[in-house]
Amino acid sequence: MSTILKASAASFVLLSLGHTISGREWTSDKVFKNIKGSRSWACGTVGWYQGSAFFFISGILHYQWSRDPATLQDPLNKAIAAIINVLLWISSSWYVKNGVTPSAVACGLSAALQGAAVLKEIL
Repeated sequence: MSTILKASAASFVLLSLGHTISGREWTSDKVFKNIKGSRSWACGTVGWYQGSAFFFISGILHYQWSRDPATLQDPLNKAIAAIINVLLWISSSWYVKNGVTPSAVACGLSAALQGAAVLKEIL
């Protein structure tokens, strides 16, 4: 069992929880509530919580990889790991650009941990 992949899995579960809590905060903002019932409101809300589910699923996947790190030698698993890492870095950059520092830091740290964990197992 890979401890660093297990730590990465835990970071994704924490990201999922934090993401969900953050969604509850910004969706209660007066500006956002003013568009309730609109397409933007519907897409923004469901998309946000889909993101929370993505983080949770990623945590489960990383936990599975931690149980058998050799599965990361499979090209499809490598591709999945790479896509997840790129998504985290892009998200972190977007949050930095838009002044959402706590989310930028959380995504960046998770990306660094995930990247290190995967590279340790595939190299």
